[in-house]
Amino acid sequence: MVSPALHRLLAIVFFFILCSYLMMQVVIPFFQRLRTFYLFDLPYLPLILGSSLLYLCSIIVSQVLEDNDYGSIALISHLAIKIWIITLWLDKLGELLKQWEKLLVP
Repeated sequence: MVSPALHRLLAIVFFFILCSYLMMQVVIPFFQRLRTFYLFDLPYLPLILGSSLLYLCSIIVSQVLEDNDYGSIALISHLAIKIWIITLWLDKLGELLKQWEKLLVP
């Protein structure tokens, strides 16, 4: 008989194995295929798509961790992904602030 705590841990391990397999076999080839289209000529589209994918993965992982009574780890992982998304956007935000500064300063 497997203890409930061990069963939860094994379920999380299998979930992460499944997620990594799906990312490598489905999501990454999808983005590589999308790169060949004209959509990536738009300046913010890759960041928007990447950010939305990261946030979706963060929500899914957090929900799985919370369902298995790992709420604190779920909170930390969700916060880490939010920080990662912000750091992805820092370069574009800096460019935007420089443009605003040029408009405001004569």
